[in-house]
Amino acid sequence: MSNIFYKYNPQTLNYERVFPSAKQRIFAVFRHLLIGILIGSLLFGFTFFYFESPQEQQLRKENKLLLTQYQVISKRIEENEKILEELQQRDDDLYRVMFNAEPIPTAIRRPGAGGTNRYEHLLTMPNSDLVVSTTAKLDMLTKQLYVQANSYDELTGLAKSKEERTRCVPGIMPLSSKQMKRISSGYGSRIHPVYGDVRFHSGIDLNANTGTPIYATGAGTIESANWKGGYGNTVIIDHGFGYKSLYAHCKDLLVKPGEKVVRGQKIATVGTSGVATGPHVH
Repeated sequence: MSNIFYKYNPQTLNYERVFPSAKQRIFAVFRHLLIGILIGSLLFGFTFFYFESPQEQQLRKENKLLLTQYQVISKRIEENEKILEELQQRDDDLYRVMFNAEPIPTAIRRPGAGGTNRYEHLLTMPNSDLVVSTTAKLDMLTKQLYVQANSYDELTGLAKSKEERTRCVPGIMPLSSKQMKRISSGYGSRIHPVYGDVRFHSGIDLNANTGTPIYATGAGTIESANWKGGYGNTVIIDHGFGYKSLYAHCKDLLVKPGEKVVRGQKIATVGTSGVATGPHVH
């Protein structure tokens, strides 16, 4: 049913029916339509700014979860930094001291963070300050772990070298204590028992019965096993690390040049070869 319009006539004091023109009718329609659009826009804007959509609520939850995870990661990195700092302190003050190694300089333990634009791509992320600081901590921790791992590799090499040195350097007597009778001559100047003059004695003489086993005092390589002038049958072992040992006046030689021997291995027997007044090993 179409609308009927009336207008009050003050002269007749009556409401008189009005018949609007087509133009007025069209204007009224557009006016009502404009008012409706305006009200709808206001309602939409109010809803958009003050009420979140399900997608926005989900994104907000995810962002909050990510922020919590970054905070947890940052805290764990700080805890691991403290543990690493203790390892570094122990490394410099204990392990490297044990092996006579120089401490690692601070400039190497804590290297620079790199260029100023290193984390520029992270600045657009939500909570960028926390993201950048956490990433920087993780990068620094990774570098420090790499340095510490290299330090432990170096210490492992030093430990193996020390173990090898300990195994090779002469560390036992060449004769069994049960079979050795006495030390007949020490190191230094003495009156030679054969020639009767004062001569330097560059070793010690250990008396034992002929045929008593002579043992290598440390691991090494047989440098020579042959007759050597006044020493008679002689074995020389190159132990490495600047050490060599000589066993002279032997009866039997049980090793050959180039042969590898270990500490305690039988290499010869006691004899009187060369210039000797009785069975002993020099």
